[in-house]
Amino acid sequence: MTSTMNVVHSVSDKIVMMKKLIVALLTLAALPCTAVGQQRLVNEVKKEISGLTLTVDSYKNALKKINRALENDETKDKAEPWWVAGKIHYSIYDKMMNNKAAGERVNSTDAGLALLDGYDKMVVALHKDSVPQRDKKGNPVIDKKTKLPKVKTKFSRDIVDRMIDHLVDYSAVAGDFYMASDWDHAYKAWDIYCQLAKSDWAKKRKKVEPDSVVAYNRFFQGLAAYQGKNYDKAVEQLSAARSLGYKKKALYDTWIDALIKQRDTIYLVSVAHEAHDMLGANDPRYVHILINHYLKTRNYEEANGLLDEVIETDSLVADYHDLKGRLVEIEHGIDDAIPYYRKAVALNPDHPRGLFDLGNALYNKAIAGEDHRSADAKKLYVEALPYLEKAYKLMPMNEALKNILSRIYYVLGSSKLDSL
Repeated sequence: MTSTMNVVHSVSDKIVMMKKLIVALLTLAALPCTAVGQQRLVNEVKKEISGLTLTVDSYKNALKKINRALENDETKDKAEPWWVAGKIHYSIYDKMMNNKAAGERVNSTDAGLALLDGYDKMVVALHKDSVPQRDKKGNPVIDKKTKLPKVKTKFSRDIVDRMIDHLVDYSAVAGDFYMASDWDHAYKAWDIYCQLAKSDWAKKRKKVEPDSVVAYNRFFQGLAAYQGKNYDKAVEQLSAARSLGYKKKALYDTWIDALIKQRDTIYLVSVAHEAHDMLGANDPRYVHILINHYLKTRNYEEANGLLDEVIETDSLVADYHDLKGRLVEIEHGIDDAIPYYRKAVALNPDHPRGLFDLGNALYNKAIAGEDHRSADAKKLYVEALPYLEKAYKLMPMNEALKNILSRIYYVLGSSKLDSL
């Protein structure tokens, strides 16, 4: 009896073991996440995209498949699936451009994103493709010339070729992103272009872009950062553009605005000085920045020297005479400053700051007397009034100007006081 029971238990145990084995085999067969299954998936996708007549949708379907291999633990650290994914993204872009050339309507944003994604995937593949060579003992093989470890590559040449072949395309899609106000992607596309254009890869393939062209692209990259309110990146790229030889007025103006937003006074003054030396005759704004800096730091000698220089060079700019008047008023007083303010207003009757400075000087002269209600004081109020009123029309948000006008109206008994 006992022997019979043992036989029964033995058979039962074997049946249980067989069931477990069958379940395990079925589970393994059903899972595409094994190394073999994932490699089969990669090979399958490679075969799918080898056709010459694929549509954009076909490539996108292949991309969905290969993305599984990019996330799987067995294959995500291998170069091949990333290389295949990069190829698909580049193929999507190329197909969309061919369709566009054939007269079809193409979404420029989608095309641009495909190109950016292609670059990102290829960079990962390039990194993973650099496998160190090892000797029989497992030690790294050292290159006798470079003294660096030797590496084996399988896909790197194709990766670099595809990047460089699409070099100019990155600049093109950056422009599309910029026109769509997509500042971040515009910045990224121009950055890829500029990096590739100056790379050793481009040199080896004799596709290096001229400094002037790269500088132009760096300028627009900085402009994209500025538009996106990333002023640190804007300053960095505009500086890079200038270093490569791009020295247009638009660069200096954007650069200065970004530095003002950063509140970087020292760098601002340096850039304004350079802009004035190169383009001073085109824009008195640079002189304004420098003079304001000199006034704040009480460097009156530099301020006077610069103003005398620009007035001699271009005596018909109202700004220069107004600035000179403000400097003279600080150093010598109102009476000596008023002629400069009058000159500024004579040159430009609609100059807001000149009108305010002249009217304010006359007002301050009136209230500086022993009796600010005397006949002489009132004459100065009356003389100042039209300048200040015109300035107020041009600068209605100026509270200091509004306060001065209200005081003059009050002293003169003017009904206009109620209109302020």
